[in-house]
Amino acid sequence: MTSSVLDPDVRQGPGRGRRGGAPVRRGLLATAFVLVALLGAFVAFWHLGRQTPHTDEFTYTGAGWQYVHGLFTANLEHPPTAKYLFGAAELVLGVGVPAARLVAALASFATGLVLFVWLRRPIGPWGALLAAGWWWLTPRSDSPTWADVASGAAARIDRLALLEPVMTCFAVAAVAVAWHAATRGGPGERRWWTGTGWWALSGVLLALSVTSKVSTAVVVLAIVTLPALFRRWRAYATGGAAAVLGFAVVFVAVYLPVGGLRAIDYMLAFQSAHDTDGHEITLLGQRYELAPWWANFVRVVDGVGWPTVAVLVVGIVAALVVRPDRLVAVLAIALGSLVVFYCTSNVSLPHYYQAWMPWAIALAATGVVRTARLRPPGTTVVAVVLVAVTLLPAAVLVRTVAESRVTGFPRLAPALAAEGVPAGDRILVAGAAQASFLTFTGNRAAPAELPHGDFGVVVEATDSRFPMNPAVQRLLVDEPQRFRTFRVDFLRVWVVRGDALLHAEGDTATLVTPSGP
Repeated sequence: MTSSVLDPDVRQGPGRGRRGGAPVRRGLLATAFVLVALLGAFVAFWHLGRQTPHTDEFTYTGAGWQYVHGLFTANLEHPPTAKYLFGAAELVLGVGVPAARLVAALASFATGLVLFVWLRRPIGPWGALLAAGWWWLTPRSDSPTWADVASGAAARIDRLALLEPVMTCFAVAAVAVAWHAATRGGPGERRWWTGTGWWALSGVLLALSVTSKVSTAVVVLAIVTLPALFRRWRAYATGGAAAVLGFAVVFVAVYLPVGGLRAIDYMLAFQSAHDTDGHEITLLGQRYELAPWWANFVRVVDGVGWPTVAVLVVGIVAALVVRPDRLVAVLAIALGSLVVFYCTSNVSLPHYYQAWMPWAIALAATGVVRTARLRPPGTTVVAVVLVAVTLLPAAVLVRTVAESRVTGFPRLAPALAAEGVPAGDRILVAGAAQASFLTFTGNRAAPAELPHGDFGVVVEATDSRFPMNPAVQRLLVDEPQRFRTFRVDFLRVWVVRGDALLHAEGDTATLVTPSGP
């Protein structure tokens, strides 16, 4: 089905513009786009440096800093492109997480722009704006507590220096460019760039995505389907060759500095072992070493919220049943391939679903817009209600970003000092990976799994993979009068009263004083 059937501006013909309606509609669209884009930019960039750090951010930014200084040994279990970009940003803006976060935020904002430009013709400008707006303004967290600023959870995964925002941006751009090549680059085109060149660019972009994180390799299924959908069989020979060449050139150029085939072999071996062994997670109150197939669906509901998820599901179903066309097929193939990939993996971390969200959002926007045009005004009202449901979560997201601040471990030392705790008192930490607190506590803190030594402070965070030592836990429960306790955001803190210290040795814990127990 052609875009002229689906886009009311096209369907109404050029005469509408001469009657004066088109300039008004264009003005309204431009105003709406500016307002939505400004809100999207606010969500993407406001107070990026104040967001509580994610453990993986230190790994990726540290590796990126090493890469741009010629040391290519860190984090080879993942491809290097996103980390190259993180390192380049650190060179310009200063070493550390905030510079790399800017790269992730730019990639996320650019993804919304790509969706808008791509979808304007097949579903109309208002549908494209809906897709971009949903991308920019829907919550996508790695925790169900994202609306509570004190929880430390990021309201948006793409406000963190992770690989997913960069990987996703390049993947969406690759498919969008391939769509343009399939719909605009026919045999009648005289300019080389409108045909073969666009296919080559699609291959380049897909290579940049896959070499940021390999998960989006399955998106190639959507790209290779395009010539068949448009019955442009010659594109497999010409455009296909150009795309493969573009992909290969970038892939080789990106991987040569980190060791070429040796680095690829290491990555594949590591990821294969990781998938076989699994990664411990807590899901619906239960611990899993190997993630169940439905884990990512729980992550989506936790991170996005069930009202928005419900609207997206309704929109996706509508897209599949209301005038499905080539666009729906391409988006469904991209979405389906990623869902199958992640649901068949034994590893399911809270931020993985980010990879399939642009495809889900684009499909849902397509379904809602086409539903609105199906039998107005009844179906139009239904579509407006669906969009309205997503406005409250968007408002909460904007409010949460506006209030974002550093929480947890970065504030621990000042809080202890304010409580009069000597700076030399050591800290025993449970409920957190070492990488999440050592940057802020240094050698003053130690993990609670295998404690050794004397401690003046016990801290418990929220990660159930790192439980409190049972002996320490018993002491806290049995002798609460020996401790004073308070909270620092999501951290629970116990400070030993008086001159006593908590002596922990393996599976034993006692309270001691300088002169004895």
